Amino acid sequence: MKRAVTALAASLVGLAAPSIAQEIPTEQQLLHACGDDVARLCPGVPPGEGRVKACMRAHASELSAGCFDTLMAAMSVLYTVNSDLAFPPGGWELSAAGKEEFAKIVHKLGPSQTRPLYVSGFTDSTPIGPELRARGIESNLQLSAMRAENVRQFLVSQGLKPSLVLSKGFGDADPVASNATPEGRARNRRVELSLNPL
Repeated sequence: MKRAVTALAASLVGLAAPSIAQEIPTEQQLLHACGDDVARLCPGVPPGEGRVKACMRAHASELSAGCFDTLMAAMSVLYTVNSDLAFPPGGWELSAAGKEEFAKIVHKLGPSQTRPLYVSGFTDSTPIGPELRARGIESNLQLSAMRAENVRQFLVSQGLKPSLVLSKGFGDADPVASNATPEGRARNRRVELSLNPL
């Protein structure tokens, strides 16, 4: 297990932004904070090729508070939620499932929040259709900004500090997958919570 946590620590430290390097937890701090979580959430996942990191990210809402706080200091992008889960098709108001997903994060940050949290919205490259245009949405950039702001408002309504939660939409910029396939487009429609502005 120590090997798995060491691999996780190395991959997470590699993700951390240089601007917060002095706050990046050491490998020993990650081992101490997250060892039990790796054993509980990712039993049998072999280290290497980002497998442990992927497993931990998939279980981000189930991490212990100590591990979650330590990982927050090590990761730039903390949490990604697919827009197909968070919003109704062609909409920007959070769905019940979206609220449930983001609420899992709120209780971990809660009253101890001391660092800014950035909410970034992204879309695929599909042009805005007539239904959205009829509702006043003219671009993917505008849609992503409205989604990110809606998430920001929800996080604040659940107890995060308004001055420490910021939102921005990026439209179809920065895809994480090809927009040539339905699966890739689905991955690109997302909201990211991060500790550093993108």
